[in-house]
Amino acid sequence: MPIVRLGGRPAAPKRTNSFTGAMLSEHLGVTSGSSEGARNGASASADDPPRRLKRSMSISGQTPDGGMIPDEDVLGLQANDPDAEWRRIQEKTFTRWCNQHLKGSGLVVEDLATDFEDGLKLIVLVESLAGRPIGKYNRSPKRLPQKLENVGMVFRFLQDEEHLRLVNIGNTDIVTDHNIKLILGLIWHLILHYQVSLLTLDNEGDGRRRSGVSPKDMLLKWLRDKLAPREVANLTRAWNNGKLIAALVNVLGPGLFPNADSVDPADNLKTATKAMKLAEDWLGVPQVLQPRDLCNPKVDEKSMMTYLSFFPRAQLKDGAPLGSGGDVKCYGPALEGDVVQGAPSQFTIDASEKTTNEEIAWQFKGPSRPTVSSKQRGSSPIVDVEFQADKPGVYKVDVLYGGEPVSSEPYEIHVVRPPPDANKIKMSGNGLRSQVPDEESSFKVDASKAGGSGLLQVGIEGKDFPPSTILVEHLGDFVFDVRYICNEAATVLMHIQWHGQELTGSPFTVEAEVNGKR
Repeated sequence: MPIVRLGGRPAAPKRTNSFTGAMLSEHLGVTSGSSEGARNGASASADDPPRRLKRSMSISGQTPDGGMIPDEDVLGLQANDPDAEWRRIQEKTFTRWCNQHLKGSGLVVEDLATDFEDGLKLIVLVESLAGRPIGKYNRSPKRLPQKLENVGMVFRFLQDEEHLRLVNIGNTDIVTDHNIKLILGLIWHLILHYQVSLLTLDNEGDGRRRSGVSPKDMLLKWLRDKLAPREVANLTRAWNNGKLIAALVNVLGPGLFPNADSVDPADNLKTATKAMKLAEDWLGVPQVLQPRDLCNPKVDEKSMMTYLSFFPRAQLKDGAPLGSGGDVKCYGPALEGDVVQGAPSQFTIDASEKTTNEEIAWQFKGPSRPTVSSKQRGSSPIVDVEFQADKPGVYKVDVLYGGEPVSSEPYEIHVVRPPPDANKIKMSGNGLRSQVPDEESSFKVDASKAGGSGLLQVGIEGKDFPPSTILVEHLGDFVFDVRYICNEAATVLMHIQWHGQELTGSPFTVEAEVNGKR
């Protein structure tokens, strides 16, 4: 059974459960059958047992132009913290990056740990990145040797054809061990090799990075040049408030986000969401990183580099909404937090920075038709809009200036049910007063005006035994049907709670009815 392991450096102190070093390794090593024969194309017997090498789980080497990548640029995974927030972000980002390059193939990566085990998706991914086929491979791998050979072909292609050198990662790490740490390391080095290291930089010739300058430093230099005089302190926390990504979008598409420098850092998620959507729609930058992850203080540098390295290649598309009412500001409680169902809230449309005098309008879409009123502040182009909705859900509002939208996406107003109030519940039905033993009794609970999210609790306390059946069914609009069967001819107590609050009158005394008599 062929087992390909990329290594071959002189013995070094073992480092366990971490990634260190530079980018990739020295030469291809084969640890099954005759290593020399395997390097020359011979394969070991499929019946040979796999030989597993102890490894330090490290990745090292250099970039396509021969420059070494310093230790700080290599993936580091904390083995004692497997559920770290930054690694969750990294797994999601790397998964989206893979799927971005698998578009059109009909293949989708859902789980990095297992989806490459037969080699097929990894082969298509590498062929897409390299722009050429890797050679003949098994397209229907069923047996373990076939899967190992497919993954081994990828390693040999990366080593021999793409000059991408790996160390201490073998095909068993992907096929049988599903070693997510090593797989993340492999994907990161594909990102470095095929994307970050090949940045197309202004006035930099063919765009390949200069020897001795790391991809990270090149990306930082490009970002700082584009965003000057704004400070770009780093590739992680400096981006959390959303202002830098908004400014970058506006620099590459002047007018796409004209108020980028005046956004409120407290609205960082809203700002990042808008900016990244504009970048995707009009600059062709895919959202391999989610806005909430960009705003997360624990976002890792590798995920940020993966996303930001798309921007040097960005091209502004025709028809982009450059400055179409973009300097009209919309703000206020209704747009910045949850609005309680049935309670009024308001937001402000401020067109005071406009040099023209155009009509201000708005359009709502949502679960119900809201009650809306407005008032202009004197003769100024500032309008306060009051909003009230009788149904919970997400309401979208398009704000128009001179008939043109002031933002690329509608604003959202999130209407939530009020806090629970058991006193506003209404009940009806004979099952609240009497029950016939061994027959179904029922009653209804109307909590449509009682607030809360729908936590109705019903319990029956009997003399000797509990009831045999209690069924609570939501009929819609927070109206519930309660059906139960008691198996004793005795008075029972009906306990009813709404979000832990006992209803007025609970527990209810329910008498047994035998032969029409209680």
